[in-house]
Amino acid sequence: MKKYLISPELNWYRANFHCHTVHSDGAYTPEKVKEVYKNHGYSIVAYTDHDVLLDHSDLNDEDFLALTSCEYAVNEATPSFPQIFDAGTNDWVRKKCVHLNIFAKDQHNTFMPATHVDQHWILKSRYPDTKCDGYIREYSKDGINEIIKRCNDAGFLVQLNHPYWSLNEREDYINMEGLWGLEILNYATELETGSEYCPYIYDDMLRNGMYNLVCTMGDDNHNHGDSVRESFGGSTFIGAKELKYDQIIEAMEKGNIFCSSGRDNPPLFKSVYIEDNMIKIECTPVTNVNINGYGRNDRHITSPEGETITYAEFPLRESDVYFRISIRDEFGNNAHTHTYFVKDYIEKA
Repeated sequence: MKKYLISPELNWYRANFHCHTVHSDGAYTPEKVKEVYKNHGYSIVAYTDHDVLLDHSDLNDEDFLALTSCEYAVNEATPSFPQIFDAGTNDWVRKKCVHLNIFAKDQHNTFMPATHVDQHWILKSRYPDTKCDGYIREYSKDGINEIIKRCNDAGFLVQLNHPYWSLNEREDYINMEGLWGLEILNYATELETGSEYCPYIYDDMLRNGMYNLVCTMGDDNHNHGDSVRESFGGSTFIGAKELKYDQIIEAMEKGNIFCSSGRDNPPLFKSVYIEDNMIKIECTPVTNVNINGYGRNDRHITSPEGETITYAEFPLRESDVYFRISIRDEFGNNAHTHTYFVKDYIEKA
């Protein structure tokens, strides 16, 4: 009997989980973002303007869905890292921060938890009537966890964004509680830093007990200069029967998602299932298939030079504890599932 992890019976909708518009520091209107992303094969955009939570349901149609979402920021007061040069250098580049995307389970929920209007210049100057709880955010372990808790309690899924750009260290991210997801590729900051593709941080968080965490990819597009250079590089695919808000949120909560890099024709999982204690993977043509468990990866398949793989299978091993799957195409683009627990799928004689 097949137990599907990624089911071909679902529709898999391409989404951009990280996007900025004229409502914060982006150049495009929400309508323009919809146009360019639909034209590139996307069905979903999470409009994550900085500390501005707006209902964009007026943009929805049978082929497009806007997720009610927002990017929260909390910044360190003084730099953590030593200042190598003399005075006059920019302290901002040495200050840690935490950026969180929050996704509303209710499409029309625009109440902003963990927010004080006077703490955020965009809200204070443009949206002073925002409904919020008046909470002053604090950069500390307890302060960040309080932000996440307030967002969870108010009906939001919470994702940690671009940990490299934010200067997040191991002691920072492994102490975060209540996260739904980790952004393992932020396309804009990858272009900026060359270091924002970070599945290793995802594995580190998993090894430290954050087992239910999913991994995502997003663009963080701003489109300055009427450019789409930051767009289409990091996608998250969501599996649901229909492109309906409640079904998409349910799919996100259940983990019917995978993420993939590549502006055009990113590598895709077509189906993943367990049968006879074997993990069976069907995908678009790739050169590498990897299984990562609780420890060093020791299972992978690489295609012969000049050839590709569209099917792979691996034994389901109890010693892995959990596993996630990654594939890579000939252009170096990568797709990842989140983690699955072996105990939930293994059949014992």
